[in-house]
Parts: sequence; structure tokens; C-alpha cells
Amino acid sequence: MALVLWLINILFWPGLGTMISAFMGGGDMITDQLIVGILQWLTCGCLVGWIWAIWWGYLLYKKAK
Repeated sequence: MALVLWLINILFWPGLGTMISAFMGGGDMITDQLIVGILQWLTCGCLVGWIWAIWWGYLLYKKAK
């Protein structure tokens, strides 16, 4: 599932995979992930959010293994 969310972050909508993962996690991670996903989406126009989404998705994928 982490790989699918990472691909969503890269290909379709930067931040969406991060926001989806926020609702799949537990504890304080939910709020942090949601805020990060929104910020990734807001900054994707200047490529910062897109690159950030790729990096963040990679970290989530690594953590899920």
C-alpha cells in the first residue's frame, strides 16, 4: 500500500498520497501527515512540494517495510 501512495504522490497529485496515509496511521502522526500533505499540495506549483512529496513518500515507503 505504501508503494501505491508513493506513486500517487509522484504521478497524480503531490500531497494526496501523504494525506491518504494520514487517515491510515494512528496517533499524532495523523495530524502531522495531514499538515505535510496540505503543504506539499500548496507548494507543488513551484516544484518544492512535488520534490518534497517524492521524498516524503520514499520515507513512508521505507518506514512501511
